[in-house]
Amino acid sequence: MPSIQIGAPMDTDTTAMNSKDIYSGGTRQGGQALGEGSWLQKNVAPLLALLAVLATMALFFLLVFVKIEASSQNIVLYILGVLSTILSQIFAYYFGSSAGSKAKQEQLFKQNSK
Repeated sequence: MPSIQIGAPMDTDTTAMNSKDIYSGGTRQGGQALGEGSWLQKNVAPLLALLAVLATMALFFLLVFVKIEASSQNIVLYILGVLSTILSQIFAYYFGSSAGSKAKQEQLFKQNSK
């Protein structure tokens, strides 16, 4: 059985693969931000985020203003909990530390493409 050494340096092939993977992900995101690709490719993330926000608000409205059968109430509460978690992640992405990281990545992409 091969031994695993913690903190051991990676071989050059693994390092090259990791670097290539990180670069390809960054260029994909950077290309979408710079206007490359179709309208749907550029707007799929914001559209999904908007859909999740609207679905969460609709379920809150449903729970407050519409009488739900007792047998269905647990299912609705479970789905609302999942959507609320997704909503908090959406807010963290658009307004939290991910927004600053995204801006930094776009700036680096612009510098590298000069």
